[in-house]
Amino acid sequence: MRYAAIGLAVVLALALAWRGIRWTLTPEGAPPGEIAASYSPLAAGALPDGDARNAGWQNDFNVAISSAEQDVADGELGAGEIAVDRAEAVLTTERLIGASANPEFFEPALAALDRLANRKPPDARLFEHVTLTRIALAELQSSLNAEPVEPAGARRVAVGSPRQVAAGESIDPSSFNAPILDASLMPETSEILMPPSSRTLKDGVLVSNLVVQGAAQTLDGIRWRNVTFVGTRLRYQGGELDLQNVRFVRCRFGFVTDARGASLANAIAQGKTSIQIP
Repeated sequence: MRYAAIGLAVVLALALAWRGIRWTLTPEGAPPGEIAASYSPLAAGALPDGDARNAGWQNDFNVAISSAEQDVADGELGAGEIAVDRAEAVLTTERLIGASANPEFFEPALAALDRLANRKPPDARLFEHVTLTRIALAELQSSLNAEPVEPAGARRVAVGSPRQVAAGESIDPSSFNAPILDASLMPETSEILMPPSSRTLKDGVLVSNLVVQGAAQTLDGIRWRNVTFVGTRLRYQGGELDLQNVRFVRCRFGFVTDARGASLANAIAQGKTSIQIP
C-alpha cells in the first residue's frame, strides 16, 4: 500500500506539473478552450458535453498527443516520446481518481496514437511509448465497465494458491462448485490458473462461465469463454489469444509492447469482448 500511495503521488504530481506548464504558456486573456481547439487535431466530439471536469482532462490528453505529433513531424522523436508519456500520465491519473469518460473519447484518441505509431520510417522506441499509452487507455476503459451482477445465492470460493491446469482440461463452475473465484487474498502478482508451460492453444485448455476476482492471470494459450475478470492484473506475453465474451472490470494490464500487445490494448480500449490473435 505504501508503494502504491507513493506511485499515485508521483503520477498526480506529474499531471499537475503538466497542467501548470500549460497555464504558464497560455497567452494572457486567451480562453483555454480556444487555445486547445486551435492546437488539437482530435475531433471535438471527443469531449463530453456539459462535463467541464472531464472535458478538462481529455483536453490535456489531446494537447499532449498533438504536441507529440508535431514533435515527431519535426523529427524530434525524444520530445515526441516525452509528450506521449505525458498523455499516458493524464490517463493514469484520471483512472486512479475515478474519473469518467465519454465513450466517444476513445476512438479519436486511438486514431491519434495510430498516426504516431505508423510514422515513416518506423521507430521502435516511439512505438513502445505509444503502446504503453494504448494500454493506459485500455485500463481506463476497464475502470468504466460496470461490476457484474451477482446472481442471488451464487456461491463463491476463496482461492489461496495457484491451480495447475493440465493439457486438455476444462475449467468451469463445476471445477470449484462455484461460479465465482475470489483470489483477492492472494498476492496481486500470483497466477490464479497455471496451464502447461508451452502456453499454446494446442494444449486444449478451456476456461468458461466464471467470474475471477483479484490476483493475476496470463491470458496466452487458454481459450476463454464467458469470463469476467474483476480487479485482476492481466498479462499478455505475445502468444496465441482466444477471448470470447470476456469482460474486464477495474483490471490492470501488463502486455508486451509490440504490435500484438498494441492490438490487444486497442481492442479492449474499444470495448470489444471477443478478441483473437493467432
